[in-house]
Amino acid sequence: MSIARRDFLKLVGSTSLAAGLASRPASATVSNTRIPAFAFDDDSVPMNAANLCPMPVAVSEAQAAYAAQLQRSLSTSSRQSVESKKELARARIAKLLGVLADELAIVRNTSEANTTVVQGLTLADEDEIVAWDQNHPSNLLAWEIQAARSGGQVRRLSVPVTAGSVDEVVANFVAAINKRTRVVTFTHISNISGFRLPAAEICAAIRERKPDIHIHIDGAQTWGAVDFRLDKVDCDSFSASAHKWFMGPREVGILFLRKQHIAKLWPNVVSVPWFGSIEQPPAGARKFDALGQRDDAAIAALVEAVAVHEALTPAGIEQRSAALALRLRSALEDLAIKLVSNGNPPFASSVLILSVPRANAMQLVNQVFRDSGVQAAPTGGMRISPHIYNTDEHVDRIVAGIARNRGLLTQPG
Repeated sequence: MSIARRDFLKLVGSTSLAAGLASRPASATVSNTRIPAFAFDDDSVPMNAANLCPMPVAVSEAQAAYAAQLQRSLSTSSRQSVESKKELARARIAKLLGVLADELAIVRNTSEANTTVVQGLTLADEDEIVAWDQNHPSNLLAWEIQAARSGGQVRRLSVPVTAGSVDEVVANFVAAINKRTRVVTFTHISNISGFRLPAAEICAAIRERKPDIHIHIDGAQTWGAVDFRLDKVDCDSFSASAHKWFMGPREVGILFLRKQHIAKLWPNVVSVPWFGSIEQPPAGARKFDALGQRDDAAIAALVEAVAVHEALTPAGIEQRSAALALRLRSALEDLAIKLVSNGNPPFASSVLILSVPRANAMQLVNQVFRDSGVQAAPTGGMRISPHIYNTDEHVDRIVAGIARNRGLLTQPG
């Protein structure tokens, strides 16, 4: 039976369970809000939000309706009515993030947003980029390729996954900065370990040490997953995708760039609505989403995805996914199953990684899916990332599937 037909109510973890995550805001819940319907089958349950989320039925139906409208008529009025939703989405996303609409570009995904920053900054040979070694390739290898092409040097920074304090992690970043450092870039939540960096504290410490450093945050595992506002974090740019935790349309993402940097960053693609001359770019960060013809129906449907997050609230969504992740972690620890992911509340996230021999990871994921009907991923080991469309029963099912196949968690004898 599909989740859409169940129309099940959101079940929030108990107060004691939620309170176990000391760093999580507990002021908002969604216990009295009906969860949106999803159309996945109960024997094919997604629990891999770190890669791809299902869209709520309302979002997928909106996208289909906008696409159908454009199929019926490509008149100027028809196209403009669909395209106008882009500005509505931009304004409402900006409000959720605590930024100006002019500081937000609607691009295609996190990788494109990252690359816009990587290729848009002008670097000299003596400039240095400090990058967390757990960054996604589009925020790590991309910097190294750019440095090889146009100058600069990339230095990879490691953070112990067993770190015990925020001060210890922050000190690692501060110690990596020198007079040549031009950029510091990190993924807020790692997709390969689930480690959650203390972004606000890192940015504050970097500003105190060297105020003119450009700080770029990859928020692929942040946007839609946690209650994160950019007016509370002193970074210069931030990237994210709608198809992950935001549960939005595919090939839609965002790039935030603080207004004082917009004129300094070169665009990678120049197309409509650029008009006239180089001195007449689109307003604000829109010059970075002037990418030519787009899937306007997908961008328009972003408004429906925003409405879901407005209704449930970012804090309520984080609380629920964190409660599911804690239930999962506790059950696995009861089975003495080793986790890569740090359980210390300041560093914990809803991305959990089981320690699995590389050679066994895909086999374990496939076998657990066959046994439980719940899908994980062979990333960093076995990655499981529950979100609000998951239930306690889904968590219990995947734990039972792992228990049945725990022999794959160790090296072959």
